[in-house]
Amino acid sequence: MAESVSTIGYGDKLEWSTDGGTTWTEVAELKTCDVPAHSVEKVERTHMSSPGRTKEYTPGLRDPQDVAFAFNFNSTDYAALYALETAGTVADWRHTLATEDGTATGAIYEYSGFVELAGGTREVEGVAEVSATIKRTGVATFTPAVAA
Repeated sequence: MAESVSTIGYGDKLEWSTDGGTTWTEVAELKTCDVPAHSVEKVERTHMSSPGRTKEYTPGLRDPQDVAFAFNFNSTDYAALYALETAGTVADWRHTLATEDGTATGAIYEYSGFVELAGGTREVEGVAEVSATIKRTGVATFTPAVAA
């Protein structure tokens, strides 16, 4: 059995761009970030002569699922993300995963979406964390990690 090349999330980076990818702003102190997922619609195409009296289906449209992320509160990132949310800005997002064993770069997901801030709890002791969601629109691209 081959040894695992998996990695932990330490080293992941989430960034956004509002100028088509010329400049990127990184979310500082990123704590968690989902990888993009899609659901695929199941479209029925059963007819009077379907084989074996069995329903037939074909894949329909892909539905981009939301991407949740959280970061340690800091005024700079919160203000920038709040401005994106308030303006309803659809931004480009880039999630670079930490490198895997034997790779020189991490895999990259890129997609578009608008952000929704969910806030966070502030406590007497402890770091305030902000939760947010990227409401994705359109297709995501995936670039595999590059071998070392």
